[in-house]
Amino acid sequence: MTRKRVILKEGSFPSQCSGCRMCEQVCSFTHHKIFNSSLSRIRVVTIESELIDHPLTCRLCSNPPCQKVCPTQAIDRSNSLGVNQVNEERCIGCGECVLACPFGAISIPRAEKFPISCDLCGGNPQCVQYCPMKVLAFISDEDLAREKRKKVAEVESRASDD
Repeated sequence: MTRKRVILKEGSFPSQCSGCRMCEQVCSFTHHKIFNSSLSRIRVVTIESELIDHPLTCRLCSNPPCQKVCPTQAIDRSNSLGVNQVNEERCIGCGECVLACPFGAISIPRAEKFPISCDLCGGNPQCVQYCPMKVLAFISDEDLAREKRKKVAEVESRASDD
């Protein structure tokens, strides 16, 4: 299966995300049946000095630092979607994975004992589905690369016309 991830659409940053945090609310409700941003696996980060809102979620790293630092090997990626799964029987809740993630995409909410990160909602990410600004996309690495090549070709074509 081709690996897919949730991304901020090309050209959507920084002007398009409204900071409504609907993605956070939908995520927490999907997983916990409660509207609580602290239980969300996607986070909207606000850069106050520039008045920019930026949604962040797991980047599904090829060599995930969170998995490498886990002292009990409780983080596994053996499922078909390629998402990190925490084995709660092995996890000791130490938070080393949280410290290791360079994107801040894994967390241990106060109400929880174990880390949470994006699980792509089983292949149908609800944050993408319900984003009112439609700035999130669920896309494969191959399709993303294809889109970027197309945009580069268009820019270069326009430049050669001048």
